[in-house]
Amino acid sequence: MLAIAVAIVRLMDFAPFTKLIGLDLEPFQRTIAKAATGPEREFVGLLPRGNGKSTLLAAIGVHHLLSVEGAAVYVAASSREQARIIFEIAAGFVRTLDHPNLVVRHHELRYCENPEIPKVFSRHMRVLAADAPRLHGLTPSLCLVDELHAHASDEVYIALSTAAIKRPGSKLLIISTAGSGPDTPLGRLRARALAAPEVRRTGARTDARGPDIRMLEWSVADDADIGDMRIVKKANPASWLTVDALRQQAASLPPLAFARYHANQWVGHEGAWLPPGAWQACVGPTTFTPGEDIWIGVDVGGERSATAVVWVNASLHVGCSIYHGDQGVLDALDRIRELAAEFNVREVCFDPWRFSQGAQELEAEGVAVTAFPQTDVRMMPASDRLYRAIVEQRLTLPDNPELRAHAHAAIARHSRRGWRIDKAQRSDNIDAVIALCMALEAAENKPAEFELLGWL
Repeated sequence: MLAIAVAIVRLMDFAPFTKLIGLDLEPFQRTIAKAATGPEREFVGLLPRGNGKSTLLAAIGVHHLLSVEGAAVYVAASSREQARIIFEIAAGFVRTLDHPNLVVRHHELRYCENPEIPKVFSRHMRVLAADAPRLHGLTPSLCLVDELHAHASDEVYIALSTAAIKRPGSKLLIISTAGSGPDTPLGRLRARALAAPEVRRTGARTDARGPDIRMLEWSVADDADIGDMRIVKKANPASWLTVDALRQQAASLPPLAFARYHANQWVGHEGAWLPPGAWQACVGPTTFTPGEDIWIGVDVGGERSATAVVWVNASLHVGCSIYHGDQGVLDALDRIRELAAEFNVREVCFDPWRFSQGAQELEAEGVAVTAFPQTDVRMMPASDRLYRAIVEQRLTLPDNPELRAHAHAAIARHSRRGWRIDKAQRSDNIDAVIALCMALEAAENKPAEFELLGWL
């Protein structure tokens, strides 16, 4: 009978399994668990503090340990002490389950075919030290990463991500609260998720899905009233986090700390410049008619950056060509000539830093060109114009993965004068979205027509 009971537990789905360990799943936890076991290789769950992230991840780890042959589960965090939080919760579940084949060791859970010989085991769940060089030899079936926002570098994430690829079907599950900026391990991972083909925000929840990544994020929108605890509560789906409890936290914490840890907002000085899903909402079929008016923006990068030519028509449909390497400037010049032969190019806006010679050639050929220096005076209003065109869904964007990646690699950099689209670090490619800024500014920022009122 005992052997039959053990076999039943091993074959049991996750939801009934949690009842055996005393965990009554709430609807949002079921949603996370279903997403975490989906086909994507990586899952990211972002919730405010206190919503039971670690508990749920520990339960997923124990279930995996019992149900997957040769399971090798690794728990990592910014420190071994932090990783032990999930491990201790998992060990508590094992003790509640009282499974005869599971043995609790100091930093390890073992599945032993013969519990009387704990040194002989076929599966394990192990706590890792935050020492990236020692993580590269692993062959995991499941990696659990806790509070990625606290990691000082990408090293642990990179070590586990590259290790997971060794075993077919291996998964990387990451949970965290919001980070402090885009140029962080979690910030870059979130930006990749938000650049996925499918991103939807429903209420406080953002669901991003790509071929190899899935992200669920509960957060208060940047433009929402964070002083309204009913709004904050929607970003805290756990039933045990009440409006009164959140109000007490708001009264006791500095505003930025409350925004980050309980509203799950990214409160650094730099952050995402678009609401989640706004870019994807504008993607659709683009139509251009030969001979129609178009406006072109061109941003030329160097050897390590991209060169982008982006054009828009009067209906604000967008076209895009992106090139790479030093040859990119010549490719861009040829592309503009092709566009000029097919359409009526009203204006080519260009960053004079690298395209002055090309602009002179185009001007000599009869193409209207305008220098667009990348100064705050020019880029701040252009950034705001592009933002409004996207959130108001007035643009129709092509389904171009590289253009989308450039848009989601960009950040909003703030100063006393306002904000502008910029790159988080020098190596980022955002040239296509800068070119789109220039093209849209040229298309829409038309001077008022002169009106003759009379003669003096």
